[in-house]
Amino acid sequence: MHFEDEDEAVKAAEAIDAAGHEVALIKERFAGEDDDEAIDFVVATPAEPDVLRPVVGEDTFIETD
Repeated sequence: MHFEDEDEAVKAAEAIDAAGHEVALIKERFAGEDDDEAIDFVVATPAEPDVLRPVVGEDTFIETD
């Protein structure tokens, strides 16, 4: 899951962790960008999307591999 706002990413990661799932919060700079504002916050977890949906809500896009 990608977030532009760090607080939203932290909130999602904490909710996933509280639900008992492994989670990592990664701060990622956009390729080729030097601007400090060009940062994305990635919440990564091996939990299945159907498990994540009630934790992060319907408005969050969940990308799977």
